Amino acid sequence: MKINYKTVVALALLSLAAAGCQKENIVEPNRSQIQQSYDVKNVIYFIDGVQYRTSISGKQNWRLFTRQMLLLAREGHRVEFYEEDKYSPESFSKETVTHTTRDQEDAQNWSEVMSNKGYKVTIEFDTKTGLYTCTAIK
Repeated sequence: MKINYKTVVALALLSLAAAGCQKENIVEPNRSQIQQSYDVKNVIYFIDGVQYRTSISGKQNWRLFTRQMLLLAREGHRVEFYEEDKYSPESFSKETVTHTTRDQEDAQNWSEVMSNKGYKVTIEFDTKTGLYTCTAIK
């Protein structure tokens, strides 16, 4: 079977011409106009000295995360966490603030506030006294 060279060239030119005549416009989304409706926290946390990293989006998920940290502390684990974008482990000023409470909600709120301010928060729970000891280091 012989294929005529002129026929192949003519078909190639016709397909190029047909593709060029299509009126569909491709519109790329403008990424600068897309905004996130929630904030994302990149969190470094430690459970009994073992380091983990996670990204948390939205206030509700942040509350769930800090609640989980308190529950782990209540079970006898030493927990620490900080927002990667706000806390600098190399900071020369090691300001330390300590808060003790028996109220889990109070401990959670305090820990969230201090973390949002750029502190590394450590939570420990004493089963004998029922006290949460929350320490924030900046």
